[in-house]
Amino acid sequence: MERWRSGLVLLLSAVLFVGVVAIGPGSEMAALRRIIGLDKDPLGEPADVAPGGVHAFLEHQPGQSDVPVTWDPCREIRYEINPEQAPDDAEETVAFVQEGVAEVAAITGLRFAYEGRTDRRPEQDERGFVTARPDPVLVAWATEDEVEELEGAVAGVGGATARSYDGDGWLWFVTGGVTLDADAFDRIEGERDGAAQARAILLHELGHLVGLDHVDSAAELMYADNVGQLDFGQGDLNGLAQLGKGRCR
Repeated sequence: MERWRSGLVLLLSAVLFVGVVAIGPGSEMAALRRIIGLDKDPLGEPADVAPGGVHAFLEHQPGQSDVPVTWDPCREIRYEINPEQAPDDAEETVAFVQEGVAEVAAITGLRFAYEGRTDRRPEQDERGFVTARPDPVLVAWATEDEVEELEGAVAGVGGATARSYDGDGWLWFVTGGVTLDADAFDRIEGERDGAAQARAILLHELGHLVGLDHVDSAAELMYADNVGQLDFGQGDLNGLAQLGKGRCR
């Protein structure tokens, strides 16, 4: 009987703990709920964007041509920066990337976690994306000698790798990368609008990272060629907002 009573106390204590965690207010409780798997709410909300423009997605859910593959909005996207070969010093480079990431986060509602500088170098898989392992996202600079996709007039490459965790085959992006052309950034650094061009290139590749594909409209930043568009267009904004509304894992 005594043994049964002790077990009941433990059971009631566990139930009480779960109940407090489940309904308890505050950021500490929210973080604990996420750690133990009780909280499946997105970490942020996509921006309220007026309709318009055109957009396209890198990947779609199997058999669902109107449903894009997204990152898990209930988990932070971890990323690292390798400032080697960037035109500015390390601190300026990190700030430059963080500002771009913050802009994409504000539109998508996705949350990013900066994990510091790294000496990791870009890797290509069979699709030309950077890194296929579930490492943190890598933002780096390189030349075409190291990353073949940067040959010619290409100023950057970006993308993400998806995998499934459920029996239904639902896909989530789990890692990816952005590699910026060191030679191109050196060339535009001295131009009158060089800072704006550099920002536009970064935003374009971050758009690929979170799931946007190229479009045929020159009014969008996700147009394949840079023809003077320096900021996300209306279609880009709508696509980014939709990419922040994915399913939680």
